[in-house]
Amino acid sequence: MKLDDFAQRQPAFILEEFFTGPIRGWGVTIGRLGGFQNRFTIDARGAFDAEANVLTLKEDYFFDDGHSDSLSWTIHKRSETRYEGREALIDGAADGEQAGSAFRWTYARDVPAADGSKTRFGFEDWFILHDESHLSVHASLTKLGIEVATIEAFYERLK
Repeated sequence: MKLDDFAQRQPAFILEEFFTGPIRGWGVTIGRLGGFQNRFTIDARGAFDAEANVLTLKEDYFFDDGHSDSLSWTIHKRSETRYEGREALIDGAADGEQAGSAFRWTYARDVPAADGSKTRFGFEDWFILHDESHLSVHASLTKLGIEVATIEAFYERLK
C-alpha cells in the first residue's frame, strides 16, 4: 500500500481527533504462514493538548492467553500530516504520516510475551478510517527485515 492510494479518500483520518476519548478495539494476530496466533481486545483513552500539539494515548491490550501489554504514547503533531511518537519500549521514535482516510505508523518495539520475555519487532501499521467512529488497522510485524506476523484490528470510538 501507498499513502497516495488514500489521498483523495474521505473522511479524512485525523489521529488526534479519532484517538481523543475512550476507544475499544478487537483483533487477531496471524503467523507468517497463515496460522492463527491469538486474539485480543484493546481498551484505549487519549487526550489531545492543542496548545502543545501533543496526543497522549494509553492502550491496554488483553490477549486470550491471559497476558497483557500496556502502551503509553506521547505523540507530537509535527505538521498537518506528520507525527512523531514515543513509548517506553520503542527504539527511538515512531514515525507517522497521514493522507486522506489513512495513516501509516512505523517503529520498532520490544513486545512482551506471555512468559515475560520480550522480542523486538519492526512494525508498519496502517490505520484506515471508515467513518467517525470506526477504524481498521493492518499491521506487519518484521524480524530482521522478514515479515513474521500480521495483525488485523478494529477500533470503535465510544460515546
